[in-house]
Amino acid sequence: MKIRHILLILTAFLGAALLVAVAFQIRDELLGYQTAERMAASNTVRERLLLGTAALASERSQTYVLLIGQRSEASGVLELRDMRRQVDDLLNAAEREITATQASLSNTGSSLATVSRIRREIGTLRQQADEFLGAEDARGEQFAPRWFQEATRLVGELQSSRMTILQRERPLDPVLRTEANLRAFGAILSENIARNQALMSRALGSPSVVGGLETDVISQNAGRAELAWELIDGQLAVPLSESVKGSVLKTHESYSATFAPLQRSLLAALLGKVAPAIGPEEWYDVAGRELSNIALMQQEILRSTRERLESELSRARRSVALWSALLLLGAAAVLASILVVRLRVVRPLENLSQAMLRLADNDLEISLPRLARADEIGEMSDALRVFKANAIQRRRTQNEKQVLHARLREAYGQLQKDLEAAAVIQQTMLPPSARIDGIEYHGLFRPSSLIAGDTYNVVRRTDGTVGFFQVDVAGHGAAAALVSVACHHALSQTILTRTQGTPLEAIAVQINEEWPEDLPYFTMILGEIDSRSQRASIVQAGHPSPLVIRADGSIEMIGEGGFPVGMLPFASYERLEFDLGPGDRLFIYSDGLVEAEDQDGEQFSETRLRNLVRDTAAAPSPVLLGRLDDALRNWRGSETLDDDLSVLMLERLPERIPANAVD
Repeated sequence: MKIRHILLILTAFLGAALLVAVAFQIRDELLGYQTAERMAASNTVRERLLLGTAALASERSQTYVLLIGQRSEASGVLELRDMRRQVDDLLNAAEREITATQASLSNTGSSLATVSRIRREIGTLRQQADEFLGAEDARGEQFAPRWFQEATRLVGELQSSRMTILQRERPLDPVLRTEANLRAFGAILSENIARNQALMSRALGSPSVVGGLETDVISQNAGRAELAWELIDGQLAVPLSESVKGSVLKTHESYSATFAPLQRSLLAALLGKVAPAIGPEEWYDVAGRELSNIALMQQEILRSTRERLESELSRARRSVALWSALLLLGAAAVLASILVVRLRVVRPLENLSQAMLRLADNDLEISLPRLARADEIGEMSDALRVFKANAIQRRRTQNEKQVLHARLREAYGQLQKDLEAAAVIQQTMLPPSARIDGIEYHGLFRPSSLIAGDTYNVVRRTDGTVGFFQVDVAGHGAAAALVSVACHHALSQTILTRTQGTPLEAIAVQINEEWPEDLPYFTMILGEIDSRSQRASIVQAGHPSPLVIRADGSIEMIGEGGFPVGMLPFASYERLEFDLGPGDRLFIYSDGLVEAEDQDGEQFSETRLRNLVRDTAAAPSPVLLGRLDDALRNWRGSETLDDDLSVLMLERLPERIPANAVD
């Protein structure tokens, strides 16, 4: 092959490389544009679901106060019709948006099915409510709690569906991510105020019959609203737009100056059995105005997000157009370069041609001709020398790489052995199935890799109680495993050395306050069982809610979540006490169980877990755990897991009757 042909090929190759590089850049820009389109589509769907959730919460409150007779039926029914129409319109719009974005968004089928099911269920609930709205007896007031509970469940499912879509299409831009968090926290705030709007109306209408449970629920809702404001305030450190910040601050000022003091005073009056300062209708209107303020804040955040996404789409379009123009210019430049080389390069000298051919055969021992020329031939001679030097350097580098690869393989083998040894040590830390003072316990442990961030333990105390814990460290691998080992040791020692009378929640608070900020956070269940009584207590720190399997086969869920240890430095924790009689079992599990996904990405879910436990409640604990393990393997379709899994079951054994007992 002639050298001119080689030069032409090299020129074409370099031009093609340039075009490929530009093409890859265009591909990246197109991917960015598609991402921006997905984010815009996701934001539209989440916006409809957010508005639909708020409207459904308003319908829930209006229907509730009508059922308990705390508002004028004539005007209230008209308002209720408008609310229902608004809910239907927003849910219809959400279905249309989800259907329209199925091509760009992933896993929208479950969201669409959820919205459709909620529409059907709310329609059924409305029919039932309408049967009692016009009734003159007390049936409407009897149906009101069921209406409120079912409607609250549907509101929660809508919120969960919206958060699921957000997690699938999580924005990368910090401002967009912060605005998404603001909307999520605002939805929590609005939901808790809406709940108290209805519950407080009933309490103010009949203060003499309000029980402690109802006031506790109202107080909890108020506390969640305050926490939501704290979370919202924590997001304002990000440089948001002035309009969004102003809207948030204005809404918070209105809440703190008017609504929150009024709510606290009414709650204090109910607790103290004192006549409230206002009546139920006035309270309903005050809460409605506060909800309207929050809705205006959400509208401002939604508007800001839409503008940012539209700006991002415009920028992506311009970038794609610019790089496309550069691709065309590059193609023209490559063609021009090939033409110039073809027209201006002449046949080289034979010795240069021979040297180039031998270099092409990787003959690095060849002596190159020394041509002291200032023209192109001299430059080619110098270039050949550079090529030869580079080839020698590449050979040396290749040899060094082979030596390095051998060392890496050796180091990897040693690391694999160390991890396997660490896995054996971690397994030996877990307690085997045993009985302690009438308490029998069993465990199930399946790490997603060799070592895991899950751990648990059961410890007998000298005061006759049995302490236990389960920990799930955020993340996977060696870092999470090391933290889990530290947690295992610390919690085991804490249970053993715990001073009698020290509450469990104080231990959780102390661990949370002393947890280093540079370590990952972890979720935890910390508890104890009094072997001399039928009482048990736990502290839940961000861990999935345990199940209590009663001796008669019924199942109860304990706890509502709490904050993980190490996430918020000043978080508070609550001790939950419950009965654990003979034959009752406490089922504690990590989120790797319910979040295990099948081949289609669907999670195992708490519902499937409860159904499986309910179906096998009569079986012994080892059999139940074995069936659970088999069911999870069948669900996954493989032996691997994406997240660590651990289960701890504690059973209070039936009390033995002495042999000399008198019948």
